[in-house]
Amino acid sequence: MYKILLVLILSIILVELKAQDRVFTYTYQSGVLNKGQKEIEVWSTLASGKTDYYRGLDHSLEFEIGLGHKLQTAFYLNYGTSSEVALENGAKSLVNSSSYSFSNEWKLKLSDPMANRLGSALYLEYAIAPTSTAIEGKLILDKQMGEFTSAFNLVGEYEVEREFHAIGLGIESERLDQFAIELNYGLAYKVTKDWNIGFEVFNKNQMIGSAAAKSILLSGPSFSYRSNAFWINLTCMPQIANLKGGGLELHENEKLQTRLIFSYEF
Repeated sequence: MYKILLVLILSIILVELKAQDRVFTYTYQSGVLNKGQKEIEVWSTLASGKTDYYRGLDHSLEFEIGLGHKLQTAFYLNYGTSSEVALENGAKSLVNSSSYSFSNEWKLKLSDPMANRLGSALYLEYAIAPTSTAIEGKLILDKQMGEFTSAFNLVGEYEVEREFHAIGLGIESERLDQFAIELNYGLAYKVTKDWNIGFEVFNKNQMIGSAAAKSILLSGPSFSYRSNAFWINLTCMPQIANLKGGGLELHENEKLQTRLIFSYEF
């Protein structure tokens, strides 16, 4: 009888150890998978609203694996599609486009948000697409304070993209260098054992080629649910302002982004 009870208790503990502590969608936390743990994540981001009609839907399928020594890696397959009104040959028309890429990330945990004063991690990701290459680095900080979870990310991204234009019978290519500094912050409150509610703030500062820099601020509510090895997070982020231009920037950035991530660990 005691042996059976001990096995049941150990099983419950192991399930809880596997539970993902992520409660945000845009803001990363310092936690990593233990050695040999695996996780499948599915991302979907719906973006809408520009100067004229725009709707985009981006998807990512991610496979994560813990490598031990507080290190994990992940591989992504990314696909996106969009429809927008654009000016072509002096007339506006609806243009449909799609994109796809491959990404690989590495995440190293430096300290724990509960055992230490502050949780921290370093993150590196590179992405390859048919006409672009990008590299991204993150400094991740987070803290668990009772029922509250807070996290902050400092993100730097550099992307090189080539655009091709038909010139007579030839092809002309143009290189675009894009730089971005992002600041992400999330705060969540644990309502019950499984549910968290909170909000996220996302500030993207970008420079594309010789264009004027933009500083886009988004903020909105977030929700998360966890059950054993399964979790699902949702954040709705309307654009608040272009901090360098006033009002909203709807030429290259959307009025609203909504992101859903769900995952299963095994």
